[in-house]
Amino acid sequence: TTMAKDPTAHSLPPDSPSTDSQAPDFLSTHLLNPRPRRQLSLYLFGATCVGLSIFATRRALVRRYIDTVPHFFQQSNAPPREAISLRKEAAEALKIATINVLSFATMVIGGTLWAFDVSGTDELRERVRRMKKQRQVKGGTNVEQDKAVEREFEEFLGPSLKKGPRKEESQKSQNRGDPQ
Repeated sequence: TTMAKDPTAHSLPPDSPSTDSQAPDFLSTHLLNPRPRRQLSLYLFGATCVGLSIFATRRALVRRYIDTVPHFFQQSNAPPREAISLRKEAAEALKIATINVLSFATMVIGGTLWAFDVSGTDELRERVRRMKKQRQVKGGTNVEQDKAVEREFEEFLGPSLKKGPRKEESQKSQNRGDPQ
């Protein structure tokens, strides 16, 4: 019964660290530091663009729907008053699809760079070069291994790869008039 009346009974024990002392640590290392903010800004820019592109897409779809709804005293079987231009429709669809894809790609790239702690193209190049050097040191770029893998791949896809030249041979024989 004392636990129910005591408001501090559910608080942290005195030996455990409080969450207040951890909050400035997180803020000072992640949110107030310019490097993580710059990394996160590309992701947030992409997320904002995705939101705006969704808004533009919905707006275009609603506008198109409203154009097809007949007015109050218009016959429902009559064609729309304004002619539908297929070229304009196709151009608008291409524009909206391009905006959607680019904004989503920006968000994915920004999130990936933030997750891998990369803040610029120079740093990305340096990491790729470092990985290539590590692979060469470990012996990962063995030419004989690569050729063996290619041979296994050709054996696996052998029947599929042989179909291509057969088609060409059959076309040549048809052009000459030879039976197969």
